[in-house]
Amino acid sequence: MYDILIPSSEKDFTKLRFVYDSIIKYLDGFQGIYCITNVPVPDNLKISGVSYHLDEDVIDFDFSVFRGVIKDRTGWYKQQFIKWFQNVTGDDYLVSEADNIYTKKIQIFKEDKPSFILGKDQNHEPYYKFTEKLFGFGREYPYSFINEVMLLKRSIISEFVSSMGVTKYGFFAMIAAELNRTQELSGMSDYDLYGNYVTKHHPDLYNYQYVKFATGSKFRPWTEEEIKEEINKHKRTACTMIKMHTWL
Repeated sequence: MYDILIPSSEKDFTKLRFVYDSIIKYLDGFQGIYCITNVPVPDNLKISGVSYHLDEDVIDFDFSVFRGVIKDRTGWYKQQFIKWFQNVTGDDYLVSEADNIYTKKIQIFKEDKPSFILGKDQNHEPYYKFTEKLFGFGREYPYSFINEVMLLKRSIISEFVSSMGVTKYGFFAMIAAELNRTQELSGMSDYDLYGNYVTKHHPDLYNYQYVKFATGSKFRPWTEEEIKEEINKHKRTACTMIKMHTWL
């Protein structure tokens, strides 16, 4: 069994009902659904059966240490650490971001092994320079793990942190110091970091599954009508999921 974690922010709230409905319809074998947000979800948008939590209640890192342009990306980096170190789900949990709406069944586990769900290859060199310097590995798998959906294991995260000889707070401090030094706006990807660590140190632990997806984006929140229209447009295509990004 595994839990589902939906990291979200206020700009995504109109999508949450559709995200939930697609999870119920197309994902199997999960137990609880947890949603972590930067501000409270209004009562009229809350869904029965989903457990809601605020960022500040699930992680206590000091994000004020970010400097320069990295400070402007605090929210983005903060969500990466929340996905790894939140304290509300069970030990195995599927991160499925609030941009993802499924349109077909996805096998999260196959032959008793979890799957990395891979979409578009994003070969962003700063990510691998970052991991090579701090952790001694780079692009260990010839494809990006960034797809806004990933089954994480706390045991692997704990092992990773312990291998550096630090606590989770020391792990965060090490990463924050390097981001402050490089001032790289997109200097770390939690998905590529986890996926490449697993590939290097536990090569037989996961399957690798490729899926097709459609993508759309707006520089404002999506309306319910727009979400429905996007779903109807793609539900009979070969796409397994739709990504509805909101850039603010």
